[in-house]
This record gives sequence, structure tokens and C-alpha cells, in this order.
Amino acid sequence: MSPNSPEPIVRAMLAAVHRRDHAHADGGCHPHTVEVVHLGSASIAVCHDCVYESGFDTVRECERAASAHRLTTAS
Repeated sequence: MSPNSPEPIVRAMLAAVHRRDHAHADGGCHPHTVEVVHLGSASIAVCHDCVYESGFDTVRECERAASAHRLTTAS
């Protein structure tokens, strides 16, 4: 799956995943707020404080990527 996919469901899901609807005066929260969005057997981890995305992978791998990103941005 890619952002250029002709599938409307994929495009809509990617648009929803890219919502970053809050701004921060001090450069972001620490640790960053990372959400894992599930789409059937595929998932994607998206950070609401920066432009990080894991790309589509299994739920387990996305949860692992989200956890690692939170740890990296904790300080």
C-alpha cells in the first residue's frame, strides 16, 4: 500500500492517519503521542507530534515501532 494507491479506502485511511490536529508552542510533547491505526491485518504507526510514520506492517511490528518512537522522544 502506498499514498499513491488508486484505492479510495487506502487514500481515505492515509488521509485520516496524517491528521495532526494540534500545534505545540514548545516544539512538541515528550514522549511523542504515537497512534497505531489498524486496517484489517495491516497497521501503521503515526506520530501526532512529528512526521514519523512506520509504514504499513503487522500490528505487532507497528506497536513495536510506536513504543520505540516513544522511548526515543522521551527526553
